[in-house]
Amino acid sequence: MTNFENTRSATLSVSGVDLPMGTTTIVDVPVYTDLDGAEISHTFHAVVGARPGPVLGLHTAVHGDEWLTVEVARAIVQSLDPAEMSGAVLALPVANPPAFAGRTRNTPDASDSPDLNRAFGGVQTWITDQLAQSIVDNLYANIDAIIDFHLGIWGSAMGSVACGRDFTDPVINKQAFRLARAFGLPYVRHGDFVTKFPGPKSGVGYAGEELGIPGLISEVGGAGFNEETEARWLATNVAGVHGVMREMGILSGTPDLPDEVMVFDTAARVNPTNAGFVDPLYSAESMMSREVQKGELLGRVFSPHTLEVIEELRSPVRGLLDMIPRPYPVRPGDWAYLVLDLDSPGNIRLSGDEMPSF
Repeated sequence: MTNFENTRSATLSVSGVDLPMGTTTIVDVPVYTDLDGAEISHTFHAVVGARPGPVLGLHTAVHGDEWLTVEVARAIVQSLDPAEMSGAVLALPVANPPAFAGRTRNTPDASDSPDLNRAFGGVQTWITDQLAQSIVDNLYANIDAIIDFHLGIWGSAMGSVACGRDFTDPVINKQAFRLARAFGLPYVRHGDFVTKFPGPKSGVGYAGEELGIPGLISEVGGAGFNEETEARWLATNVAGVHGVMREMGILSGTPDLPDEVMVFDTAARVNPTNAGFVDPLYSAESMMSREVQKGELLGRVFSPHTLEVIEELRSPVRGLLDMIPRPYPVRPGDWAYLVLDLDSPGNIRLSGDEMPSF
């Protein structure tokens, strides 16, 4: 990688707390006081290498119902040895404490911005605005790159990494792709993070466009599946972060790149329009390996009351399944399937070390 501050970790501090090289430190930063008098805070974990270098930031549980991401943060932090690092990892396991406490996607209030991942750069004092500003002041201000983790909620799982391609600065687009490729998967979702989804007020969108910090989103894993499958997803995330750290020079060596990378630019959601119980035709083990045809039946939704099928979920494109549910209750719009369009003209097939044009 280029354009990283290769001595940033030598003077790293969070909220006035110095983080010496060769140490692992936890820093608790108050954000606001809740109605019951409880102090709501962000707890940062800093693993600072024995030698100066760039800083990689991680945050999980931006959406409170994606609670398995916290286990990913824990596994990553526990996998690191400061003695082996040149630089640092600064992790925030619970980015959205009130949503995490209630295991809901958004903060449980009546604000104009209940979704933290749509609140970065907010100028009001809503809970999410304050949480986002704390992340900007204490995490983004200290890092050279960011990974945001969004695993499936209980009952659904996802299987890819994504990065933006529409940042104003072309250097950020290139760095973001290099980071995503270094994660080590043979496919990358390449999207318009600023102008489309998740938008300019998302964490990675705001960091890249407003602060010049490249990043990626890991959406590998979910909850409610068998132990072996979930353990494999967890190991994939840990290995992926280590690959990014090698790309940045925080760990020695080079990332283990795949021989070929398929870059997807279009993903189609297939979510229910009726509430019921989703009954999938495919298991999570076939995620990102199962090709489905346009119009193919992916699953059904049946009524928990009459037990009759009330909706069929069919693929709108020929593609790869990037999200698969297990049987679980759903409301309209809840997660079911995500299909990567294999016929999109914007798809690119690259060799492992090849870069797309920007």
